[in-house]
Amino acid sequence: MSDGGTISVDWAYPTEENNLNQTETKVCMIFPGLSGDSSKGYVKCLVKHLSQEKGYIVGVFHNRGIINEYTSPHFSDITSSEELDIAIKHMIQKFSDKPNPRFVGVGMSMGANLMLKIAGEQQENFPLEAMVSLNNPFDVWLAINLMRGTPYEKFLSIELRKNTIMKQGASEQEKEVFRQMEKLYNLDFEKLKNIESWRDLDTYLTTKVHTQFKTVAQYYHAASCFNVIQGVKRPTLVIHSKDDPIIPIECLPVDECLANDKMIIGIVKKGGHVCYFQGLKGQKRWYPMVSGEYLDAVLSLKNQAQNESQGISFNRQVVI
Repeated sequence: MSDGGTISVDWAYPTEENNLNQTETKVCMIFPGLSGDSSKGYVKCLVKHLSQEKGYIVGVFHNRGIINEYTSPHFSDITSSEELDIAIKHMIQKFSDKPNPRFVGVGMSMGANLMLKIAGEQQENFPLEAMVSLNNPFDVWLAINLMRGTPYEKFLSIELRKNTIMKQGASEQEKEVFRQMEKLYNLDFEKLKNIESWRDLDTYLTTKVHTQFKTVAQYYHAASCFNVIQGVKRPTLVIHSKDDPIIPIECLPVDECLANDKMIIGIVKKGGHVCYFQGLKGQKRWYPMVSGEYLDAVLSLKNQAQNESQGISFNRQVVI
């Protein structure tokens, strides 16, 4: 990063027997939730299905302080798309010499918001060909306010402080970075260690770090992909559950999404927050299969359209 910060991508590759299509190279970048990483179960099941069953090379994006040590005193700014832009460009550069590379993305929770935000900002210049958005808040300020006072607010606040504030330096180098953070932003880490609500997080961190915004509402509004939904120019499947306890269904802007002919919505009664278990025992999640099928379908239709534009025709036989 330009300020010395560190982001990373973990890669999973299909085995030779699972690399089903030798004529093209399918690459998918996964954008997890706020504190998510490649070790989380909800991410691993998607990585496994896409790489082992669908033949994708799969990358999992990690923002500052997630998996990596902090190497800069600057926190992530969710109003900025710089980190995602760098990761996506890295992916394209890394696999540009492969046979017919195809790039797609899957975002989860806040990762979905960030993915659609950069897609809406870049519009026709956005390099991913298709996307799947899972449990996206769309309007971050609305999502936070709907979550206030619930047990999940405390849970997420604790998760955030555990993955960032409580670390306070895994190495001497990172400890020095945290000392710089305290000085740069006038932070009180003792108070931050004990945050149990989003209001505490805003009071002791957000308002001190992101001073370019007069209020936290302005900050979260600027971070919301809702503002640029109509700018999304790539086929996108949006999945949300009516019983999501963290990002309620009220956050899903149905009319605005349907006004964009590139977006389709799937709403289910039960699925929780990026859970979507299936079967009597509920041990397997179904969204990896749906995501893989959708992404493959978009790429296949694009191939078909390209063949037709080049004057290539096929005789199709239906076999029952």
